[in-house]
Amino acid sequence: MITYNIRVFAFTILGLAFITFGMIFLLTQNLDSIDLNKAVSHISTTISINVILWTLFIKCVWKWKIFYPWLVPFPNLSGEWKGELKSNWKEKSLDSIPIEIKITQTFFNVQVEIKTNESRSHSIGASFDIEKDRGLEQLIYSYINTPKSSVRDRSEIHYGSTLLTFEGFKVDEMEGQYWTDRETTGEIKLKRKNVA
Repeated sequence: MITYNIRVFAFTILGLAFITFGMIFLLTQNLDSIDLNKAVSHISTTISINVILWTLFIKCVWKWKIFYPWLVPFPNLSGEWKGELKSNWKEKSLDSIPIEIKITQTFFNVQVEIKTNESRSHSIGASFDIEKDRGLEQLIYSYINTPKSSVRDRSEIHYGSTLLTFEGFKVDEMEGQYWTDRETTGEIKLKRKNVA
């Protein structure tokens, strides 16, 4: 899985807190006669400001390129993707099926939604597997697939897992494979339509 550099996070959190406190201190204190009670009261303001800043970071600011790769060890895959999958379901010999994918991502969470002409899939768990030493850059997720009611006589609701590989932090293409509890497997190729 992903290796987070805890030391970098700790120094970043503490550094931001000290910078925030220092700025408030300099803006509110008369340096000729420092008021310690006033300085101590700024601790709660510093904490509040930092909670807001880190909430913004987790929601959307983590996507800014300035944070790659020293603080954010994975790419932003949010947005819409299009592509095709090939499945061996019902001995179709990996016939191509067009798909649309929407990925919704925050700093701590990834959600994947796949749509075909006959079904929809929603991820129930997702994680990055990034290990540069072994050459791994992957998104792995499990999903539930719900076919339209009109095709359920030949395609029942099922669970599966997908492994998508990519390269670097500016990702416009991914490819991989999937497996299902129907004992089927297949291949996926994706291209990015837009970034969210």
